[in-house]
Amino acid sequence: MSDTIIDHGYIPEEHAPDPITHHGDPIAPGKLGIWLFLASEIMFFIGLLGTYIVLRSGSPGMFQFQGMTLNKTLAGINTLVLIFSSLTMALAVDASQKNNRGRLVLMLGLTVLMAFGFMFIKYIEYSDKFHHYTILAKEGTGARANVYIYDGHLEGLDVTVAGNLAVPKGTEFVKLTEQVGDHPQDTPAAVLAHHGDRLDVQFDDEKKEKATIDKSKTTPVDKKQIREKTYHINAVRRLVDKTEEINVHTYTVPGDPKMKAEAGAGPHGKAEGGHEHKKYDLQASDVNDAVWYGPQKNIFYSCYFALTGVHGLHVVGGIVPLSLLLIQAIRGRAFPAHTEYVGLYWHFVDLVWIFLFPLLYLI
Repeated sequence: MSDTIIDHGYIPEEHAPDPITHHGDPIAPGKLGIWLFLASEIMFFIGLLGTYIVLRSGSPGMFQFQGMTLNKTLAGINTLVLIFSSLTMALAVDASQKNNRGRLVLMLGLTVLMAFGFMFIKYIEYSDKFHHYTILAKEGTGARANVYIYDGHLEGLDVTVAGNLAVPKGTEFVKLTEQVGDHPQDTPAAVLAHHGDRLDVQFDDEKKEKATIDKSKTTPVDKKQIREKTYHINAVRRLVDKTEEINVHTYTVPGDPKMKAEAGAGPHGKAEGGHEHKKYDLQASDVNDAVWYGPQKNIFYSCYFALTGVHGLHVVGGIVPLSLLLIQAIRGRAFPAHTEYVGLYWHFVDLVWIFLFPLLYLI
């Protein structure tokens, strides 16, 4: 090598040290990547949370009363579950760095268990809302008819085709392609059971007879022809004044100062605000309007399902790498760097919930 090259400190490129490892940024590429990813996630959730805050500021009263219908107990338990999972995740990172296989398997296992526990509790909460209805219906006929507002849990929904038979929603309906006994062609019937090429049916006509017929003599009923017949709801209700305007989409029991529940406690116990439930069977023909507590209920529930749904997807997204790390740990392989990266993501998911919990459930 010439003196000129030595004097100027030149080293051929193939012998130069790695700038990242020796002279560059001390942060490992993987860690830098996960931090950049988390930065984009922060901006994403800031947009969602900011939208919710702006919408809430426009209708503070409605958001407050709608939030009172959420289950704070389940949400509080979920908060504790995620906080505990952050602890176990941190201990898993520590165990992987110390190559403590036994503790690593235990901590990763507990973290995955907490993640599934969070999703299970969220499923219970979602399921409750999917069966929670607000229904506006009349009782009586003519000038003596009264209109009531019902709010509670739908325990069953009967459907029909011709209006004579009422069977649980989801029951299969067929219609005859030819006359069978006293039943003319196109008579609808509910399928009670399948026996190969034979069907046990109950006809949806005035007689409502049961019979066993050949499957070849029937064709499926168009689902558009199946309509609601009877709502079986366990709810509180109150009489709606004739001059009163009421909207099922914004209605809640906590936000109704006029609610006076009728006597009779149902299996769901007491409703929000201490009102008691009672079972009612409402004919669909008497129902003016009905809505369940889903995204279409109102803007609050649209925000609720959007925020908690996206967060739930992130929890599922964390379960996948956590499970992979757990499987490798059981096989005796530890990945300290990868465990740390997944831990950073998991702490972020927990932190998002810390913001969602008070915004949706407490404020």
